[in-house]
Amino acid sequence: MIIKCKLKLILKPGKATPTPPIAPILGQYGLNLMNFCNKFNLLTKNIFFDFIHVKIIVFQNLEYEILIGLESLTNDIKKNMNIEKFSKKPGIEKIIFNNFEIINIIAKNRIIFEKKKISSIRKMILGTLISMGIFYE
Repeated sequence: MIIKCKLKLILKPGKATPTPPIAPILGQYGLNLMNFCNKFNLLTKNIFFDFIHVKIIVFQNLEYEILIGLESLTNDIKKNMNIEKFSKKPGIEKIIFNNFEIINIIAKNRIIFEKKKISSIRKMILGTLISMGIFYE
């Protein structure tokens, strides 16, 4: 089969509806929105995360595959570090933490799906933390 396009979305599991933001993205490729939403909701009915990464591979004959990923990294960080909101001014207002074990826990959860070295995943997590105003000491 010839691949027409690959799409990456962040969606709520089990709650897909044929309305924006899904409809404009998938509609431009000619996919049946109701079939997609029903299939996605069936696949994700037992997933209890807030948001998950979804990859959609659309083929030339308008068939598609749905690949379910992990919870978004920011939500994972919020849960593991017990943070309700990140810094509104990341370069100016800083949140300091000193427990590196939290980064290891997050990295070990993501290593199965990221297909990278654990050190690369730790660097990715630290970069995300810095961009949200959280610094490690």
